[in-house]
Amino acid sequence: MLVYEYVTGGGCPSGELPGELVAEGAAMLSAVLADFAAWGQVHTLTTLDDRLAHRVLPAHDVLAVAPGAQEAALRTAFARCDAALVIAPETGGILADLSELALAAGVRLLGSSPGAIRAAGDKWTCYRQWQAAGVPTPVTRQAAPDEAPQVARQVGYPLVVKPADGVGCAGVCLARNHGELERAVALAALEAPLQPILLQPYLTGKHASVSLLVAGEKTLPLSLNGQDIRPGSPFSYRGGSVPLAHPAGSRALAVAQAAAAAIPGLQGYVGVDLILDGDMAWAIELNPRLTTAYVGLRQVASINLAQAIWAASVGGVLPAAVELHGRVVFSKDRPGGLWEAA
Repeated sequence: MLVYEYVTGGGCPSGELPGELVAEGAAMLSAVLADFAAWGQVHTLTTLDDRLAHRVLPAHDVLAVAPGAQEAALRTAFARCDAALVIAPETGGILADLSELALAAGVRLLGSSPGAIRAAGDKWTCYRQWQAAGVPTPVTRQAAPDEAPQVARQVGYPLVVKPADGVGCAGVCLARNHGELERAVALAALEAPLQPILLQPYLTGKHASVSLLVAGEKTLPLSLNGQDIRPGSPFSYRGGSVPLAHPAGSRALAVAQAAAAAIPGLQGYVGVDLILDGDMAWAIELNPRLTTAYVGLRQVASINLAQAIWAASVGGVLPAAVELHGRVVFSKDRPGGLWEAA
């Protein structure tokens, strides 16, 4: 089977690779490859950007990829595999397009359908589907950049401005007044040119995520995770913790399950970002793919997560239960930025 990670696997153009994204991508790739190796039931193939040739990966086979040669390398890889786990950003349709490429090659996806990926990656579509399903989520307005001041007055300050097509904190900005709104709109528009932007009330509270396994219509919450996200223009992700203890923990798991159920076609590992405030939980975004929290979760989970992803995606089977032992934390501000015991 192929385990492909976009940033480290040849998806970035020529030039200098983005250091932080390489670190996160390599951590996820190495973690899931190590879990497949520990399971011992599949032969793994991965791709590696020529600029990272010094890295050692726990895969059976590693296919070197020159900058700009990603599609040719993937076609070669797909021809050698019958299943693929694709880790890539939703931005610009990258993850959905790569998933469609795998399906066209007759390869089984250990992940969500391209349609589900596109729905989750378009934050406006995702919001409307959540709203229709009654999922708790901040009231959101869509606007062209030049309409933002008028819509901002309707939403009220402070507010969050974000691109409809974006991943993580990219282009997500806090605006507390009209002056900050202008900068926020410019950054969001820069992230996704020629597209509408989204405005929603700024919610105070704890940033969190829920890691889920999805098998058809069944979902299993694996963990509630903490996120260290700093508000600003733009917001910045600085680290996280697994698991997170919070008064709204049970509510958060239920909201995450409802958020996933509202997007048909999700499969395998899914992450739902939330804001927790008191005993309330608000769904913010859905990531139809492996997330950084996987690297920490695998260290405390009682099951092999890669094996569980395979079982969910191929057999439609979820574990009976998952126990978490201990707690790990991750900080980009710490040298090495590794997930370590708290």
